[in-house]
Amino acid sequence: MATEEKSGTEKYPTLFSPLKVGNITIKNRIMQSAHAKGWHKKEGLTNDRDRYYAEARAKGGAGLMVTGNRLVHPTSNTFTRGYSYGYKKEMIEPDAAMTRAVHDHGSRIFAQLNHFGVNGTTSSMDDYRVLWSSSTMKSPAFSETPKPMEKSDMAEVREGWAMSSDYAKAADFDGVEVHLSHSYLLQQFISPLFNKRTDEYGGSLENRLRFPLEVIEAVRERVGDDFVVGIRLPLDEMVPGGMEIEEWLEVAKRIADTGMINYIMTTAATYHSVTYIMPPADIPDGWLLSRAKKLKQAVPSLPIFAVGGIKDPVMAESALTDGSADMVAMTRQQIADPEFANKIMNGKEDEIVHCIRCNQGCIGRLFEGGPITCILNPTTGREQAFNENTVKAADNSDNWLVVGGGPAGMKAAVTLAERGHKVTLVEKGDRLGGQVNLILKTPRREGFHYITTDLENKLKKLGVDVRFNTEATESLIQSINPDGVILATGSVPDRTGFSVINPLVSELPGHDQKNVVTAYEVLEDIDSIGQRVLLLDDDGTRYPAGIAEVLIKSGRDVTIVTRYSSLFPRMTQTLDLPVIYRQLFNDDIQYHLNSWVKEIDGDSANTYNIYTGKESKMGEFDTFVLITGHVTDDKLYQSLNDKQNNLHRIGDCLAPRRIDHAIYEGYLAGLERFDNRTKYIEPGSLENFESATN
Repeated sequence: MATEEKSGTEKYPTLFSPLKVGNITIKNRIMQSAHAKGWHKKEGLTNDRDRYYAEARAKGGAGLMVTGNRLVHPTSNTFTRGYSYGYKKEMIEPDAAMTRAVHDHGSRIFAQLNHFGVNGTTSSMDDYRVLWSSSTMKSPAFSETPKPMEKSDMAEVREGWAMSSDYAKAADFDGVEVHLSHSYLLQQFISPLFNKRTDEYGGSLENRLRFPLEVIEAVRERVGDDFVVGIRLPLDEMVPGGMEIEEWLEVAKRIADTGMINYIMTTAATYHSVTYIMPPADIPDGWLLSRAKKLKQAVPSLPIFAVGGIKDPVMAESALTDGSADMVAMTRQQIADPEFANKIMNGKEDEIVHCIRCNQGCIGRLFEGGPITCILNPTTGREQAFNENTVKAADNSDNWLVVGGGPAGMKAAVTLAERGHKVTLVEKGDRLGGQVNLILKTPRREGFHYITTDLENKLKKLGVDVRFNTEATESLIQSINPDGVILATGSVPDRTGFSVINPLVSELPGHDQKNVVTAYEVLEDIDSIGQRVLLLDDDGTRYPAGIAEVLIKSGRDVTIVTRYSSLFPRMTQTLDLPVIYRQLFNDDIQYHLNSWVKEIDGDSANTYNIYTGKESKMGEFDTFVLITGHVTDDKLYQSLNDKQNNLHRIGDCLAPRRIDHAIYEGYLAGLERFDNRTKYIEPGSLENFESATN
């Protein structure tokens, strides 16, 4: 007799049990913690983009979300525009529309309030503003020097926090969260990393806590006792000599003993150790839970909210039942899939869009000055543009052919099928995934398999006709007789060695030697690679970094020549650069910055400094690895262009780029949005506010 599949509430009973926090009850223990979104460049106010985003997660079953990072005072510079201003009274009306949308689905929402202190830049606004902090310590991120706050400054900022809390309560938020973490202003008072004061606000822990406690007191006095007030607290600064767990437990106990707060939201790190603020997949899932458990034991009277790369309901349930936490934040998981909670509850875990913790669409885009999204989910942050009113079933069920089973082709096929079309997907290889299959061969990228498996599950459920080991010839296309064809044939590594740093030379002399290979060949046949390797990096991303690590782990001696002024600088935004540096520098990798290769000759390379032109010769290499870009695989497109109606290219077949471009274009193709004049979202168009009655 078959065993009946358990529902999510049976499998994860604690996760789906209610939790009382202060004067409110939260329907389950799944939350989304505060995260900046970069959606407020125009006026710094809540807008429709906030509302639709929050509503999607509430509709998707989240018990609680915290919207942040809201600024409490005009002196809170940030590193880029796009943050929201809690101290503006104009926030009340749009905020009320957002909280109402969340409450309509039975969820709760708090507002996180913050001041960046020294960790902003004075050039991020339209004017120039002085940075305020506890002391004159430079920012570890931007190296700017702040003004030490005077007592009158502290009074202003306290009032900013209180006023922002007042406006949040007026907008019907369920609570506010005072940010004491991530090396922002209040942590700059608590932590000796920043606080070098000699007055009553510096020195002892009692003194260093004085201003943060004054802020919490001002907030509590303003909102009254019948409103939730919480704090976000680091459990370790993750810096040699910084405050560790035991010291932060003492901070937590002292704040809890005041009776002014209703919960503690956990986190870790500072801008000195930014990797641990939003850890990439290189850091294990749930890495902070053991510290959260110590906090719960130290402060048993308060609900503890846990974070730390948690994206698995099994891990979340375990954290709740073993006493590590009372609420679990699965923030990036719900950036990737707003329906995450409902899918778990309804036993549809096989339909989840799994977060791979790549940090590319979320924090990476924010650090690039753009709004957040998710590389796996094109609707994230664009809920107003892609919702049930704009994404509709097809008027007619047409016969579509998709060529190429990488992320772009799979996403196009899934979206077409979801809209009611009949879809055939042909893949010349024996598996789906395209270049993802090569990414999986690099260190600590195991989770990237979800890119393929999540889409593959949908293809099966939707009944898409997937044909492996099938070349999309003209005769095959004629036999299928499709109404439309989408080409997602991808790209291949450029074997010419061309680099934009030397644009007048179309081919690197010596590129055609037998000992010159591409990154793909390294991953496909590591045994063919010689002992001494020279890697040419014209990319600066995780791509060459991963290849270098593969080579080193296989025992090769690796030297890198790169045109950049540092190794892999484009990894800075995704926070995994320190992890890679630790790996490679421990292995004593050799590298030459600001350099490029003029010629490969036998086992030698003639290099030159790109600024001075000074040449040198590097020799006795067994293998040269070119990472110098990709070229489109568009032969099929060129052969069909004048013969096939309704023919379209997407992803790398159109222009070699990143996975997020491929998946997004696959989605647009699945929606049959091909017109360049109408398919794009105009900048700022999602950041308006229509009316509070909508």
